[in-house]
Amino acid sequence: MSGQLGLEGPGPQPELLGQPSRRPPGPAGRPGPVRPGPARQVALRTWSAFDRKFFRIAAIPAFLAVFVVTVIPFLAGFGLSFSSLNSVDNHVFPPTLANYKTIITDPVTHTVLLNTVIYVVAAVVLETGFGLLLGVLLASKHRFVTGFRVIFLLPLTVASVAAAISWSALLNTSQGWINYYLGLLHLPQPNWLASSAAAMPSVIITDMWSGVPVVAVIVLAALIGAPRDPIEAAMVDGASAWNRFRYVTFPAIMPAVVLAALLRTVAAFQQFALFEVLTGGGPGLSTTVINFYVYQQTIVYGNVGYGAALGVLLVVVMAVPLLLLFALMRRR
Repeated sequence: MSGQLGLEGPGPQPELLGQPSRRPPGPAGRPGPVRPGPARQVALRTWSAFDRKFFRIAAIPAFLAVFVVTVIPFLAGFGLSFSSLNSVDNHVFPPTLANYKTIITDPVTHTVLLNTVIYVVAAVVLETGFGLLLGVLLASKHRFVTGFRVIFLLPLTVASVAAAISWSALLNTSQGWINYYLGLLHLPQPNWLASSAAAMPSVIITDMWSGVPVVAVIVLAALIGAPRDPIEAAMVDGASAWNRFRYVTFPAIMPAVVLAALLRTVAAFQQFALFEVLTGGGPGLSTTVINFYVYQQTIVYGNVGYGAALGVLLVVVMAVPLLLLFALMRRR
């Protein structure tokens, strides 16, 4: 009867795929781990070899696509950086280092490089910090939290050009809503986009409007998937909310935070629409970054060789923070 109900006794059981159901004795008389039988081991080795071969073959199209759209253009640009190609001189040879000498000696390039560092550092730090705070708030259990999530994540649905045009209208000196309400409060009304002191902060604030929700989504997903047992154990031990977040929650979501900072770093270096629509790189050079300066030299002024050399500089400058973030992710 017990056999019919599936309640077999401690006797030997039939094997399935070569795996015995009886566990070998472990330490202190406890049952040890189940070891696959010979047939199961052969099946695992066969599938493992098949998976490795399949994924190698499946990665070939992706590798070719990346090679065509990334490696080949970079090699072509690197080769053009040694030429004097421009709108007047169409000679590629002989190669020369004149473009790199100009980068080293040109004070305009130094100013552009400084603007790039200021913009990227400020944008990434502020967006990561406020995104982390917003993600924690959106992860809280509240009856209206779903509505708040929808509202705060709406900027993700807006194209960067449309966002830049909207913020250009808001920051307009004479007709913008921001200066209008500042005037009602009898506060100073800065010339947001035409002042060298306020132009870069205005671009950073506009970038934060769409960048903070990206970080918040990543942090929110990490918080939802974080294990609850360590947090509950800390609550039982009497840890405060801040200590629970600092010593338990934040280390658990740290890889996600680093990933968000990595993505925002790449986006900051690639940013073009905000500078083109809001300020055009001005006033003067106050908002001209390397990405925008490459466009100016290559497309506007026709200095293809010098623009290619600036593109190589952009890749080198971008590689430094990305390598640091990758190293931090590997440590975690």
